[in-house]
Amino acid sequence: MPKPFVIIGSANVDFIMKVPHLPARGETVTDGTFLQTYGGKGANQAVAAARAGAATHFIACVGEDAFGREMAANFLQDSIGLAGLMRSIDQPSGSALVMIEEGGMNYLTVAPGANHALSPTHVEAHARMIASAGLILLQMEVPLETNQAAIAIARGAGVPVILNYAPAHLISQDLLRGVDILIVNENEAAELCGINPIDPTTAEAAARALASMGPARVLVTLGSQGCLIFDGGMATHVPAFRVAAVDTTAAGDTFCGTLGTALLEGHDLPAAARFASAASALSVTRFGAQPSIPPRITIDDFLQSH
Repeated sequence: MPKPFVIIGSANVDFIMKVPHLPARGETVTDGTFLQTYGGKGANQAVAAARAGAATHFIACVGEDAFGREMAANFLQDSIGLAGLMRSIDQPSGSALVMIEEGGMNYLTVAPGANHALSPTHVEAHARMIASAGLILLQMEVPLETNQAAIAIARGAGVPVILNYAPAHLISQDLLRGVDILIVNENEAAELCGINPIDPTTAEAAARALASMGPARVLVTLGSQGCLIFDGGMATHVPAFRVAAVDTTAAGDTFCGTLGTALLEGHDLPAAARFASAASALSVTRFGAQPSIPPRITIDDFLQSH
């Protein structure tokens, strides 16, 4: 039985508008379709991990409001452990406004709210949970010092750390040296190392540059071109699955959560990336963040047919 997967990060309520095309500055686009659902990078990744079969625990902060209560209820439906979920009486639950055009491209803005109240003190209160994990996963939608505290606990206990460097923020090389697997997309790679990966060849150059900053392994996602893995010695390109995209909102989060699940099950990084690529491909064929994340049986069926 694999050890638990502990995910530390953000949780948001999403307000989504699907429109014929994304508006230009000052333009009003009508004929939209509205959906209210739940997201946040940490929450999406926790849902993806749990639906893929991992024993998942989520450390996060939501508001003491109706949205916070509803998010907690949704997590429980996916059997996500919530002993680490705190509630802020001072901040509302985080929220996101998303506009999506035909083809799946989107604009996204976030009000962090209670996500920024997730403190190192709270993470340290759950040090035993982190130390007993098989793997932890972090993103960049909570305070940097909170991630630093989580990495320090994990490293002290010998627990591997995945950092999804999203969204891009200033980050120290000391923090990167504590990361076992760094996951970035094209924009995040360019922000962090100055190399813009546009294909597997340039992605390898970016991954090598990022690895020199401290992470043991680097994974650069390239959208429809798949992903590039650099393990410190060899680079491996994992192609993407071809699907008709409807909404790309949670594709990267689905990838990260299911990648960790596969690694906990004992798969090597290329095999785990293929599993995660299948889950991510399935997610873009449906509308919304968490509603689009596939269950394990759907991922397995997809892989068998491809």
